[in-house]
Amino acid sequence: MKRFLSLLLSALMILGALASCGGQTPAGPASSENPESRSEEPGTGAEPSSGSEPESETEPASAEEPVTSKHETEYVAPADGSFTICGIPLSEYSLVMYFPGSDDFRRMDRKKIVESLTVPFNAATGTDTPVRLVKNERFDDTPSAEHEILFGSNFRREGMPEYRQDNYYGVTADGTVYFCAVTPVLFGYLWEQFLEEFFGVAPGSGEPSKGCAIGECYREIPRLTYETLEARGYSIVLDESFDGDALDTDIWRYRGNGARRNGFMTPSQISLSDGILSLTGEYRTDGEYGEGWYGAMVGLNQRYCRGYFEASIKCSETLHRGKGDFWSAFWIQGPHPYEPELSLGGSGEGGAEIDILEYWDPNSATCNVWVSGYNGNEGLDSDHCEINHLYTDYTEAFHTYSLLWDETIYEFFIDGILVFHTNFGTGTSPVEEEIILSLELPDTIDLDPAVKRVMEVDFVRIWQKP
Repeated sequence: MKRFLSLLLSALMILGALASCGGQTPAGPASSENPESRSEEPGTGAEPSSGSEPESETEPASAEEPVTSKHETEYVAPADGSFTICGIPLSEYSLVMYFPGSDDFRRMDRKKIVESLTVPFNAATGTDTPVRLVKNERFDDTPSAEHEILFGSNFRREGMPEYRQDNYYGVTADGTVYFCAVTPVLFGYLWEQFLEEFFGVAPGSGEPSKGCAIGECYREIPRLTYETLEARGYSIVLDESFDGDALDTDIWRYRGNGARRNGFMTPSQISLSDGILSLTGEYRTDGEYGEGWYGAMVGLNQRYCRGYFEASIKCSETLHRGKGDFWSAFWIQGPHPYEPELSLGGSGEGGAEIDILEYWDPNSATCNVWVSGYNGNEGLDSDHCEINHLYTDYTEAFHTYSLLWDETIYEFFIDGILVFHTNFGTGTSPVEEEIILSLELPDTIDLDPAVKRVMEVDFVRIWQKP
């Protein structure tokens, strides 16, 4: 399977785009929709490049110092402390965000996304500027205000690059500011990068800006590559390609054997062939635990604390787990159960449940971080992301789902594209946790007994710092 373009090529493309800049020179938890109805455990427990073709099988996708990189130039405040974009006073701008309908983003917190824009902006400028929400047809080319700062993938304005599924932002020659992201939960992250570079406000600082003078520019969040990981001090510690005809029990263990929700987990639903691990879900009249529905789950024997975790997965078909169907999952979990005195919002010895992938709704992948004991709550709380319309072939092709987990942040990627960036809870988990692959059983199963579901895994790789 091919992988995405290398770090060098991405960097060259970015530098080419930067050359045109003016003004200030720029750079259920895993197992259930309803946590209260869960069974045995919470988890499943100036024109940018459009290149997105993989290049080699040995590189994940995405870029130089991606999500935490600093820009090439230092912020310099205007001598008069003014705020301008291409010479236009910032006070003349309207913040406009397109938010997809509820059919696309059922569980996303719109209020939280809006606050991720207004809170840092108003703190930086000393204003009380609202964000106007709009729903419009793709693709909207009619301005709703004379001067706009736009958040959304369906806006079309003179000077904006051709739309593509990626994370990028910029300023056109006439002063239109635009932010495009693969999911709305990333608007806040892109906005923080923008404020840091052009307003001189460090993310999360809440400090006021000393002014800005922004010119035409373009920025993109580069895709993650293995070169990036190496540059940041990571090295590979596990490269599992599922050779042989049986699971290597020195590396893996069969997990969750026995009853689980409306069926059973058993090793007999797991097989290896031609370098592919298959987890099968089906109805069996002769199952080890009797007649019923059977799924499969494996976990690594070695536990890990922080690092980069990736798996190449072809998801099983699913109608939707809420409609009684299986779903594919790649997740991480610490000690069970998640009791407040253990998890402490994720920074305690109970750690957090980190769902790198749950594919339980056609064409929509989800990521989650689950903790207990957050803000004094006894139950589970989560930060959630839905990635809709990035691909339509999750069940037909292998894609690489990954997590970069360090001391301060969780960063989630699909094929190296950043899809979720969160420090939810009281700090990232500081404990060793278990890495899990599973074809999950729903609470109720409405499938025809003749239906069979298969989740396939090409490889699992783990990188860590010494």
